[in-house]
Amino acid sequence: MRLRAALISHIYQKGLRLSCGARQKHSSGEIINYMSVDIQRITEVMWYTNYIWMLPIQLSLAVYVLHLNLGAGAWASLAATLAIMTCNIPLTRLQKRLQSEIMAAKDNRMKATTEVLRSMKILKLQAWDTEYLQKLEALQREEHNWLWKSVRLSALTTFIFWGSPAFISSITFGTCILMGIPLTAGTVLSALATFRMLQDPIFTLPDLLSVFAQGKVSADRVAQYLQEEELKCDAITEVPRNDTDYDVEIDHGAFSWEPETTSPTITDVNLKVKRGMKVAICGVVGSGKSSLLSCILGEMPKLAGTVRVSGSRAYVPQTAWILSGNIRDNILFGNPYDREKYQKVIQACALTKDLELFANGDLTEIGERGINMSGGQKQRIQIARSVYEDADIYLFDDPFSAVDAHTGGQLFKDCLMGMLKDKTILYVTHQVEFLPAADLILVMQDGKIVQKGTFDDLLQQNIGFEAIVGTHSQATESVINAESSSRILSTESQKLADIDEEFERENHTDDQIQGILKQESAHDVSQVINEKGRLTQDEEREKGGIGKTIYWAYLTAVHGGALAPMTVAAQSFFQIFQVAGNYWMAWACPPTSATTPRVGLGLLFFVYIVLSIGSALCVFGRSMLVSLVGLLTAEKFFKNMLHCILRAPMSFFDSTPTGRILNRVGVRLLLTSFCTG
Repeated sequence: MRLRAALISHIYQKGLRLSCGARQKHSSGEIINYMSVDIQRITEVMWYTNYIWMLPIQLSLAVYVLHLNLGAGAWASLAATLAIMTCNIPLTRLQKRLQSEIMAAKDNRMKATTEVLRSMKILKLQAWDTEYLQKLEALQREEHNWLWKSVRLSALTTFIFWGSPAFISSITFGTCILMGIPLTAGTVLSALATFRMLQDPIFTLPDLLSVFAQGKVSADRVAQYLQEEELKCDAITEVPRNDTDYDVEIDHGAFSWEPETTSPTITDVNLKVKRGMKVAICGVVGSGKSSLLSCILGEMPKLAGTVRVSGSRAYVPQTAWILSGNIRDNILFGNPYDREKYQKVIQACALTKDLELFANGDLTEIGERGINMSGGQKQRIQIARSVYEDADIYLFDDPFSAVDAHTGGQLFKDCLMGMLKDKTILYVTHQVEFLPAADLILVMQDGKIVQKGTFDDLLQQNIGFEAIVGTHSQATESVINAESSSRILSTESQKLADIDEEFERENHTDDQIQGILKQESAHDVSQVINEKGRLTQDEEREKGGIGKTIYWAYLTAVHGGALAPMTVAAQSFFQIFQVAGNYWMAWACPPTSATTPRVGLGLLFFVYIVLSIGSALCVFGRSMLVSLVGLLTAEKFFKNMLHCILRAPMSFFDSTPTGRILNRVGVRLLLTSFCTG
């Protein structure tokens, strides 16, 4: 358990430190595979470690007992045992290769499933769910092919395990007959009991090799993931706050998302930000504003120069990032609850009226995708999260783009210039009205800081900054004129609207369709919220024995359960042949060496061989049937589950975490297909 917990912790922490390029190589579905399937394979190795020293002892004791009873015939049993163990070695190598192919196919399926779940709203809007259902089923069939090869190999291994006592006993008794060693009932029964002792080492060795092979494959996969490139520790230099008056310093910095490239994304950056300064970053789209913030965070690989940062940092991305939980948990983000501080943050981030609209206030659950929140509300929640963190340096990536002008002005006044007035703030913005309050303005173009200074200084320099202000003023004036014109024409438009009303009912624009879908989705979500305001329900684990209906559903899932009686029959005949073989040897062999045998040695050996072959064939058929039933049942369960998932309403995806669905699709399906035989 400690190893499992440690590995899961390392994988999670590694995910937080992955570089941008390494993060693109591993989807969330693959990381779930590492933390569930691969970790399970690795920890299973620990259970089998003791067999490494137990197997030689068991084998030596069994051979010693056989030598006391059969003399030189014991060496024949040892040779047969070693032969069976040797035959298992190539099977183990093949199992290792198949395991690698299975995990690769599983990664592809989980990656595709993750993408489908994340894009479910688009798929349903475009009616592509059937198309992508077929693609997922094609990936599942590819995985099924490798699983079928693996379970057939497992059935062969099971056949060797159960057939090994009959094989070893046939070789041993045949050798004794050829060498003239007398076989009495006591000797035979003692030898048969010893052969059963040899069965465990024979079975455990291939199982041990298989577990080690699977563990090696999983360990290699996890090791490869843990060795992926991380964010450079030397990307930024942490400076104690008592040693400098500057919170951010960049000297001749050059940065690029591709470390091997010769053309940096951000180049020739020289910047000094004193403690408490408000720095605005503006520029056209794609000029490098967000990348500059990533440089300060240490997320972007550094090619040249130095970056010195003094103090803790809080980052607010342009796209709101919401946790699955209630509003308070999203704001606290693991920090202790301070009521007075919390209320100040709520007020500064203009969330007071919003919380009053919710029946459960800040205890209202948001959901994984925040479907019951508007874009502006989610943005203000993540701003409140950063403010509550009480960091030294704040990095805002266009935080006002998702809110209206009035709310944006209130946020800027009460939050950035109010509650955070003593903090160092770097904020990206396209709103010119927020630029005059900045102590320093950086104008970005083509990955460079082409202008810097205060608002008035940049206007007086007459080098292009006024063009940005003029463009924004014209755009604002156009919006005002458009609003005035719309009010003047509202009466005439009403007449036209009456005429076109019927047409509009049949022909909606894309924006209207999006709005309708948003409203319907929110309505569906409101129906699944319980009386406690919870959107995502806790998973329930049933206690006690498994009900008969579960077993019956599993047994009858394939061909109406027609294979189940065949499996029972094969197992029954296997037991009959096993008992018959032992009874035949005990009945046919004389009680003592002086007693006349009931049958000849040739007939004795021939009947025993026939019964042994019969038991081996029955156990092979049983193994194949069990493996086939398990695999086909898992495939059917997967298809049914996939159909149900893709046909579910959007409220299901809004209230069910993606990780929970992936866990059902991945881990539980693997257990269904492999826990057979």
